[in-house]
Amino acid sequence: MKYLTIDTTTKITALALAEKGKLVGEGFLHTGKTHSERLIPMLDQLLTAAAWKLAELDFIAVVRGPGSFTGIRIGIATAQGLAQVLKIPVFGITSLDTLAWAGRGRSEEIVVLLDARKNEYYYARYRFLESRECVDGPKALSPQALLKVLTPMEQSFYFVGDAVPAAQKYLTEALGPRAIIPLEYQYLPRGAYAVFEAWQQWPKIAAQTRSALSSVEPFYIRMSEAEVNYRKKNSQQE
Repeated sequence: MKYLTIDTTTKITALALAEKGKLVGEGFLHTGKTHSERLIPMLDQLLTAAAWKLAELDFIAVVRGPGSFTGIRIGIATAQGLAQVLKIPVFGITSLDTLAWAGRGRSEEIVVLLDARKNEYYYARYRFLESRECVDGPKALSPQALLKVLTPMEQSFYFVGDAVPAAQKYLTEALGPRAIIPLEYQYLPRGAYAVFEAWQQWPKIAAQTRSALSSVEPFYIRMSEAEVNYRKKNSQQE
């Protein structure tokens, strides 16, 4: 089976083509342009390089959050639009589960940290045994709350996610050698990670009815700034 994955939940546009869980090609762009400017041209170039046609795809998997509210909406809208035209299933996977694959094969617990703004991280913690297992989260945590969770533990942690650069200094100061920081190309979102997560989810997804695979709901964890302001405004008027 051939499939496409789309991840626009951070500032990085990450696309990938895969067949039966094997990565065929991926695109990675970390530039100043918006996702809406680079997503379709990037997909076109990737298909051309792989000598694939859109009509060959069997399904699409899109990373549905948490992450950038705008990025999430762009990714989902693109995935659903393509799936509707091609008449193939589309389903969502989460950014935290997806990034956990950056630590596949590691003996340490994998801590995924994504920039949630407002001095918080979207956080989840994983371990790989026979399969990926989430042992804590997902949730939004402040840096102080994160250290309160991790510091008492004795094991080492492998940190991934776009919040790693900002968190690196205080993580290494607080945890010492127990904080393992990989190279940038390893901890940032990649199409390959979405390929692995989508293929792991596909067997149970395929068992659903086609009507259940026609739409994807965003996964935000917390409300957007607009929603917060809207609720404040309405509560003041009551």
